[in-house]
Amino acid sequence: MAITGRPPSAHPRNRNAKVYDWTSIEDTPYTGPSPELPAKGGRQRWHRQTRAWWDAVRRMPHCRLWTCGDWRFALETAVLVEEFWRGELRVAAELRLRTAKLGLTHEDRLKLRIRYVSTDADPGGHAMDPAAVTRLQERRRRLLGGG
Repeated sequence: MAITGRPPSAHPRNRNAKVYDWTSIEDTPYTGPSPELPAKGGRQRWHRQTRAWWDAVRRMPHCRLWTCGDWRFALETAVLVEEFWRGELRVAAELRLRTAKLGLTHEDRLKLRIRYVSTDADPGGHAMDPAAVTRLQERRRRLLGGG
């Protein structure tokens, strides 16, 4: 049975305006204040993979945007990372969701509309080399055959 109604458009458009714009962050490791992993009771230590994960997370450039609540969320996620590396695979789905919220991968940051920009680039991500810019008057003259 055929579906009635209008066929899909050959030129679909998203008519909803973007609610917020991109956040551009300087692509340098964050070196500001960040919490340490809390001490574990007894002789137990954090798994080496958890410590490596935490060291990588706390140096991400967009950490400079984090508030106290964001750091708390990251610490709680570290507990799940610890469980995962200790063999508790049941936490993998929650861990995946939490790491996406923290923006740990490039794809996650795209979804969060966070982009890293180098210090020698403008917010649009284009290199700012004044010598490479063609002057508009020169271009007009060439196009109009004046020189």
